[in-house]
Formats: sequence, structure tokens, C-alpha cells
Amino acid sequence: MNNKREYHYLVAGLPDIVIGQSKVALKVAGFKEELRQFLHPEDFQLVEMLFLRFDNQNLLNLLQKTDAPWDPMGKFSPEQQDQGMEDAAVGLPDYLKVFHTAFREDAPLVSGMSWENQLTQLYYDHVIGQTEDFLKAWFTFERDLKNILTAISARRYGLPLDGQLIGKNDVTEAIRKSHARDFGLANEYPYLEKLLKIEEQTDILDRERTITQLKWSQIDELNTFNYFTIDKILGFLLKLISFERWSNLDPDDGREIFKQKIEVLEHSFDFSKEFEI
Repeated sequence: MNNKREYHYLVAGLPDIVIGQSKVALKVAGFKEELRQFLHPEDFQLVEMLFLRFDNQNLLNLLQKTDAPWDPMGKFSPEQQDQGMEDAAVGLPDYLKVFHTAFREDAPLVSGMSWENQLTQLYYDHVIGQTEDFLKAWFTFERDLKNILTAISARRYGLPLDGQLIGKNDVTEAIRKSHARDFGLANEYPYLEKLLKIEEQTDILDRERTITQLKWSQIDELNTFNYFTIDKILGFLLKLISFERWSNLDPDDGREIFKQKIEVLEHSFDFSKEFEI
């Protein structure tokens, strides 16, 4: 029996979003504040789970002393990121504290893995362990999709996977062991054949757009029987976040996305060589 709270008025007022449309009346920041006002506190905590990735990047920028601006989409300010290491009242998630300590002590949690990927692994372990139903399924799908795309790119460009796969599970094990074109995962992941074709696309933005559409289709599938619950709102918010990102991209950004993906894989190769015996 589904005992989740229902938000009929809120869900009924959500606009349709289609990839490629020029604009949406809602902005992520404003919608988040609206949800803070109208959702039950326990449900809003689930909303905040979706914004932890911004806190991840903020902490990484803080520790690595980059010039990147602080992203206000995260929950915690720079002061809270620092204070939260000692002050439990700040409410900083444990995985951020673990990462902060490891970085400060220069004690990698996973040898041969970049700090960014170590934080990503901690993040997925946290959100998958702390959620259920829609969010748990979504974060698991997103992690697996990320690993499969990484594996396809690495194979295509002849680069190693050392330190690039996130987590230890059936998907990562299959990727490491299988020489099959689909890593032996096509039966369990019907979208894999589509991913293989996506990676052959020469237009970077078209490729990223197709991947985004795949993610949106998964959101719709996971929410097939969720009508007015928090899950429906979370699914819409995920789409809104990615739509806002797309609305700010241009062809030069597409080339930068591609460049960054390859640089990450190449850095993994250089990094792993340093640890060879």
C-alpha cells in the first residue's frame, strides 16, 4: 500500500518540458524555494538529495583551491562546509566529512582514483543507501549509465578504465571482465544498444541531447504509477535541472564537454602509471 503524501495542486500545476523548447516559466532556484514552502519537511529532504552534487563540486573546488565560483545551488555555504567538519549541527552529510578528511590528510580512499571520482563514489554510495523507491532506482540507473558510457568511451579511444568506474557492483564487474561489445549486459539493460549507437554520433551536442532524452524516458518509466506523490515532483525537478543546463549551452560548450570527457580518461591513464610497480 502506498502511504506517500500526495500533492494534487502542486503536481497539476507543473508545466510540460520538452528537450529543445526555448524556455520554461519555472527556474530551478525559484522552484526549489517553492517546494521548501509547500512540501512536508521529510519530502523536502528528498529534494535536497538532488542538489548534493552541487555541494560535491563546491567542496572539491574549495579543497583544490580553484578559481571556480561558488555554486548557490548547493545547500551549504563555504563557511558551513568548513564548520560542518566539527559542528554536527550544520548537518553536513557524513560522506562529505569522510572525503574532506581524506583530502586534507592526503590519504586517498581508493588508490589510483582521482579525487573527483572518489567523491563521486562516496556520493552514490550515500544517496543509494539513504533513499528508496523512485530515488533509489534513479540514482542506481544514473550511476550504471555513467559507468557504461565511460566504458564505451574508454574502449573507443583505447584508454584504460583504471580508477574510472564508480562503485563495485554487477555492472562494473561485467565491464571489467567482458570483451563482448555490450559487456554482456544488454539483456538486463535494454538501452545499452542505444548507447552504443549514441557514442558513434559525431555531433557532440546531439549525442549529449540523446543521452538526456534517455534519462528523461527512464524518469517517466520509473514514475509510471506515481501520480501526485513526491516521486512525481522529484522526476520533474530532475528534468528541470537538466533543461536549465541545456538552455545555457551552445556548440562551443558541446566541444568543451567532449574535451573534458577525454581529458578525464587520459588523466586516469597518466595517474595510474604513477602507481605502477
